[in-house]
Parts: sequence; structure tokens; C-alpha cells
Amino acid sequence: MRGIEAALKVWQDVKAGKFASESIRSVADSLSPGDLVLASSLVYCTLRRQFLWKEIYSHFLRVSPGGISQYAGDALCLGTAGILELRTFVPKVLVNGLVQELKKRGDERGAKIVNAVLRRVAEEGWLQLKKIEESGAPKDQALAAGVPGWVVSSWRNSWGDQGKKLLKMARIRPYSSFRISPGTAPGDLSSAAEKKGIRCWKSPLVPNALRLAATIYPPEFPGYAEGRATPQTESSMLVGEVMKKVYKGGSILELCAGRGIKTGHILSLFPDARVESFELSPAKSKAAMREMERLGKKSNHIITTGDALSLVPAVHPALISLDAPCSGSGTWNRHPEGKWRLTPEKLDFLASLQINLLRRAVSLLAPGGIVVYSTCSLLKNENENVVAQVISENANLVEMSFPFSGARFRKGRPWGTYVWPELPWLDGFYMAVIMKKSGGKAIDG
Repeated sequence: MRGIEAALKVWQDVKAGKFASESIRSVADSLSPGDLVLASSLVYCTLRRQFLWKEIYSHFLRVSPGGISQYAGDALCLGTAGILELRTFVPKVLVNGLVQELKKRGDERGAKIVNAVLRRVAEEGWLQLKKIEESGAPKDQALAAGVPGWVVSSWRNSWGDQGKKLLKMARIRPYSSFRISPGTAPGDLSSAAEKKGIRCWKSPLVPNALRLAATIYPPEFPGYAEGRATPQTESSMLVGEVMKKVYKGGSILELCAGRGIKTGHILSLFPDARVESFELSPAKSKAAMREMERLGKKSNHIITTGDALSLVPAVHPALISLDAPCSGSGTWNRHPEGKWRLTPEKLDFLASLQINLLRRAVSLLAPGGIVVYSTCSLLKNENENVVAQVISENANLVEMSFPFSGARFRKGRPWGTYVWPELPWLDGFYMAVIMKKSGGKAIDG
């Protein structure tokens, strides 16, 4: 399989509901390193601003978009993105590759249309791109940033002038960062990475973390296979660092373990604590167990598959991590498919779920216990509104001061704190530290 063929396959998988990273992993073994880079770069640059590319190629399309095959439409979108954003690839080679793929599928008409339109894009598309990027119209700003228009409106309402900065940050190309396990010197892995041509250095923001100057396939990084290095954004790592700052001893409960990335960090930060994790998805639960095996961390830890809204921990926890299922709006640079699947209705559903999960978390807390509520979202509906709702219902709850400050943090309005996604290693995150006063009671079921 070649890179352009792989990119078209992955694009179709994403349209069918898969995550791009999942689909790319499924074809990685059949690609050369160069073709893997081409396919990944092409898919992600297209996904981040797919409606912008459709707007541009439609300007040169002389037939109705409904009058071409779906596959030709995919080729036009990928080709336009590749020509206008991936400057390292020769447009003629990209166009010819896409045309040949259409011919292999027997779509001769589509091949001719794609050839003609993409050659016009290569000649004049940059003028259309410049016009849109320089426009002050809300629709054009949303297209240029690669953010749904209704989300742009939400950011403006929540952040005012700061919302404009979020639109610029939405175009930052994400880079990899790795969490280094205890007992491993970051400098040793950094040196090993440099020998493989991977440029990296210690993070000034998070202890025991390395920043890379690019995005990398995790197994290629030294120490990954042995469990000494784990890909994790610095924003995500900060959740564990916040827990470490507020921890006063006792059992720890993780309400939504996901695939176990934060679980591994929690276990490394609290090696002597009893840690229990809940995860609704059997597939994610199995992935978390495999992650614990890779890290060599199975003692003092229990993963239970089931609904966190009804499961009961073996011991009342003193500290709970609730990394709630969310829109992922703070990670859209890294996982761009998510933004095109989010609707206002789905956001309302997520906010309702988050409120119920936070209610459940504080109900399970022992008196004096603490819950660290977090999302990888920049939408107020999932953050301040959730915390405000739950705190207003329970007089025994109080928000604690956030233990970090600095240029990368923004105070919520009024609850919680945001990690601002202004660097390639930082996703947009939100955290709130909530304590149950000693007068409160924990429930038993």
C-alpha cells in the first residue's frame, strides 16, 4: 500500500466513524516510513480544516458536488489540503497519485474532474485561502480556524477577546510529549532519542517529561516498549500533578479510567496508595489492563468494568480523579475528527452526564475527601457550569485553591482553572479541585 492510497482509506474510515489514529495504526505495518508520514500528514491536515478545503475546491468545481462520486469528493478534499498546506510535497505528484487511485476504481469521469480541479487549486487556490484567512466575517474565521461556527460563537460569548486567541491556537500543530517513569533518568532517554534522530528536551512545566520537536509514532520512542516512556500531553500530566499537591493520604478512586494513560501516571505518583479504577467500556478497560502490563504496574491496583454511576468502591476514597467523558474540544488539534462529530445536542447530553458523574463522585467521598474534576474541553457547558450546578446543590462542598499558577493557566468564570493550549505540547484542559467538608457523609451504594 502506498501513502496516497492509505490516506484515502483512512479518510473513508474516519467518515465511517473511526478515529484517524486507530485507522492509521491498522495500515502502518503495510507502509514504508515515508508513506506512513505522507498518509498521516495528509489525513490530519485535511481533517483539521476540512470545510475550508471543501469551500476552496468548490470554487473551481464546474459541476454540482452531488454530481461526482463520493470517492472523487474525498480525493478533492485531500488534494486541496495537501496542495495548500503540505508544502513539502510536489503538487503534481500528489494530483497524479489521486487521479491514478480513482482510475484504479474505475471512476474515469471522477479522475478527469479531480485532475482539472486540483490543477486549478495548485495555480489559484492560495488566493482563495488568503481571502478567507484575512476576512473578518464569522463564517470565514471559523473556516480558517477549522472550528465549527457554533463553537466559535460559544467561545466568544465565554471569553470575549480571549476567544480570538483560541481561534489562533486552534491552528497550532501539536507535538508529542512523553511521561518518563520513575527510576528512569529523562536525560538517558533524551540521549537515546537523539541518537535515533529524535530531537527532545526536558519540559520546564511538568516534572519527568520530555518534549519532542515533532509528532512521533509512540513505539519508535526509546523506552516505550519497556514501559519507561509513555505518550501523554503535558496538560493531561498536570491532572496527576494537581492530585499530588492536594493528596493527604488514603485510598484513591479513578472514576473514568479510559485506556489507562492517566491511571499509569497516578500509580507512579502514589506507589504506596490503594488505587481503584472504574471504566464503562470493556474495550477501554482491556486496553487499560494492557497499559498496566506494559508499565509493570499491577500491584495495589484494581480495574473494574462497569458504570461509575452505580459501581461502589471497596473503600471510601479520600481522593477521586474524575476525568469526565467530554467533547474533547481542547484536543481538537490532536484529534480533529471529534469537532466535526460534535453537535449542540450531543454537548447537552455530555454536560448532563458530567453533572451526574460529579454528583456521584462527591457522594462517594469520605468526609474531608477531595475530587479533582477534569475535562479536555474548552467549553463552559462542560466545565464551570457543571461545577456550579453540583456545588450549588450541596452545602458541604467547597472549591479549593488551584495549586499552580502562571502564564499557561486561566481562571474559570468563576469556577475551576483552564490550561491554555498555547504550546504544541499543551491541550486545552479544565480542572476544579472540590473538597467535601468534614460534616458531609459518604454513601455506601
